[in-house]
Amino acid sequence: MKIKKVLGTLVLTLSIISLGACGGVQSNTEKDSSKVYELNLNVSAAPTSPFNENVAKPWAEYVEKETDGAVKVNIFPSAALGSLTTSLDDIEAGVYEAGLVPPGLHVDTELFPLTIADTPFLVNSPEIAQKVLTKFVDKYMKDVFKDGTFMGISSTDSYQIYSTTPIKSVKDFKNHKISDSVSGRIELFKELGAVPVSLANTELYESLERSVVDSVSYTAVGANGYKLEEVAPYMTKVDLAVSTLPFLINTNFLDSLPSDIKQKFIDVFGPKYADLMTELYTSSSEEAIKTFESHIKDKGGEVYVPSADEMKEFKAPVKKQMKAWVTEADKRGYDGQEMMDYFVELLEAEGVKIPK
Repeated sequence: MKIKKVLGTLVLTLSIISLGACGGVQSNTEKDSSKVYELNLNVSAAPTSPFNENVAKPWAEYVEKETDGAVKVNIFPSAALGSLTTSLDDIEAGVYEAGLVPPGLHVDTELFPLTIADTPFLVNSPEIAQKVLTKFVDKYMKDVFKDGTFMGISSTDSYQIYSTTPIKSVKDFKNHKISDSVSGRIELFKELGAVPVSLANTELYESLERSVVDSVSYTAVGANGYKLEEVAPYMTKVDLAVSTLPFLINTNFLDSLPSDIKQKFIDVFGPKYADLMTELYTSSSEEAIKTFESHIKDKGGEVYVPSADEMKEFKAPVKKQMKAWVTEADKRGYDGQEMMDYFVELLEAEGVKIPK
């Protein structure tokens, strides 16, 4: 009897411990499932820009819905958390969790290989940028990202020239002050006789208004968002290049997420952000130019499309720039010519004609 009593007590004790352990696991699970992970998304576009309505907000809503509210996305427009020039450092340091990092503003970092796409007149659409550069990253850049994790890539629509006076040929560029901040386009403008001035996106309107610059290089979609037509009623449609836009997320934040949500960011949410950008800039580009035309119609402005011969003059420095990129890549320890050959191969497969 005594043995049975002892055994009974032991079983009861083990049962209580077991129930307590199960209760502890359930409590932790409930705690984890109720935790909200806040992701601060830095967006350089103005609040009125289509980017916020068609990319940032839908993406935030999508992430929150697909995670059942476990991830809350806070959107900060107008580069409220930091400019694009510091975006890589800011994301890696956790100043904010996610945002776009233009390689042309980070040439001395692991993003250098992507500056290949900043060479003017090579990549002129977001669809091509997303297709070509995703393959380029897979081949050459899979293991270069550390504190910031690569999530996807797209681009803006093509850059045009917005000016206070008409620009119809290369000769109109002589001593012309033009704003741009990407090395590939800056070098092109120098070759064409212009004087590049580096400005933040938020400074463009005021700089044109105050004649700090004579023109700016910017996208049609972005220009409408900043209302550049009010101070620069002339557009020269040259399709200079797109601005390549890798989407990065802070690695520590990504690793802090439950494993299933982390995988969704890698497999679904990152590519989704790139898809939304491609869709926006593809569908909105031509419409944005029409909107610009309607706004400047009564101001004496115009949209000028250069002739084939005039475009040859604009494109004349491109081969030289391609060679210069290869040389610079070699100096940095890359096989520049191999990268350029692969890049050109990918472009030609998409029907791009390389300037001769």
